[in-house]
Amino acid sequence: MAKPVVRGVIFDCDGVLVDTETLACRVLTEQLCDYGCDMDMAKTHDLFIGGTLAMVPPKMEQMFGITLPEDWLSECYERTFTAFRYDLTPFAHLDPVLDLLEENNIPIAIGSNGPHAKMDVSLAKVGLKERFEGRVCSAHDVENPKPHPDVFLLAAQKIGVDIKDCIVVDDSQNGVRAGVASGATTIGLVDITPANYLLDAGAHHIATDHRDLYRLLADWMSAA
Repeated sequence: MAKPVVRGVIFDCDGVLVDTETLACRVLTEQLCDYGCDMDMAKTHDLFIGGTLAMVPPKMEQMFGITLPEDWLSECYERTFTAFRYDLTPFAHLDPVLDLLEENNIPIAIGSNGPHAKMDVSLAKVGLKERFEGRVCSAHDVENPKPHPDVFLLAAQKIGVDIKDCIVVDDSQNGVRAGVASGATTIGLVDITPANYLLDAGAHHIATDHRDLYRLLADWMSAA
């Protein structure tokens, strides 16, 4: 099988660039329990990871007959940002991946379902905000969130690379589906979603961690 062309790389944010997924899942679970919803971390992950927070109120109404308060979203962001500021840590082996791409003049961008305000906090906390300046795309910028490909297509436009020559790296099933639908070679990066789920979503390749991601990209670029 021919190795993919690497002319641009588009990263998801949460769980790929910043180790936020477990923190955000914990915060949302605790908040929903405070409202009387019988939730735990596993349920929250299965229902909402890789989606948007707009999915939460109708699901809680459907599952528990509970209507969330009007200010639930602002409270969720406040709780989440507080957790990020105190508890968020960078991925130990991410910098070599970004350095490798920079050394090879490969442009990078972010395509996330999360809002800009959330990414501003998380990327700044781990020192990545300036590295992606002007190339951070949110589902709030496009018509349809993941699993639709819109945000990845916008990110490819931002870096001026045909999406078919881009690599998408995402850790969620919806993100993988969006990457595949966009036409990009899509890597499922294992974080809290198991590899078999990412493969079932259509991932072309699996990276078990950031070191494995580095090996994949280095190997593909060496063949260019």
